[in-house]
Amino acid sequence: MTRSLVLIEGSWQGTSRNHARRELGNLLNRQHELEKDAENIEDVFLREYIYEQLDTIAGTRRFLAEEVRWDMESGRKSTGIT
Repeated sequence: MTRSLVLIEGSWQGTSRNHARRELGNLLNRQHELEKDAENIEDVFLREYIYEQLDTIAGTRRFLAEEVRWDMESGRKSTGIT
């Protein structure tokens, strides 16, 4: 997931904004799957570590999603598309 975020972060401005948004959505779905899987881990320390990593990834994903959304909205406003 981290590698995917790095790839998206490095390329979203040169690719389709809709494609970047879909990839970020896919990452969100994968994150939810991992959170569900982590609930079944009995080792408290391992489970907490996984949750911490997922929180870090979630913060980065939210930031990128907001950047893409802002860029898409500003493009619509500057071209007059609503």
